[in-house]
Amino acid sequence: MTMNVAAAVGRILYVQATVLVVIFIGAWFLFGWQVARSAGFGGLIALIPNAYFALKISRDRSKDPRGIMRGFYVGEVVKLVLTAVLFVLVFRLPDIRFVPLFASFMAVLGVFWFALLLDKNTM
Repeated sequence: MTMNVAAAVGRILYVQATVLVVIFIGAWFLFGWQVARSAGFGGLIALIPNAYFALKISRDRSKDPRGIMRGFYVGEVVKLVLTAVLFVLVFRLPDIRFVPLFASFMAVLGVFWFALLLDKNTM
């Protein structure tokens, strides 16, 4: 049972981007520009670091187990730092609504966890 990891990660990123767009458009139509803008930034704060991590891991060609683990650790640390930096930058913008920002952030991150629960190849 061979699993194409790059394809699976690509699908997750695609679904995360789709969730972000749906939330952004829905927030814009239902609540207006300020809420949609905040929700969009929240989703991007989740999506951009995940895309970086996926790119970092997919380009790492190390066959050494230590090299693979080092790549994961470095990728995860950079992902966390990038997330924190993006939050700081967004909080400096005027008229940011915190509830839509965090709700969208959690929704986009939640895609990954639901994908793990729904994936039949995980167990």
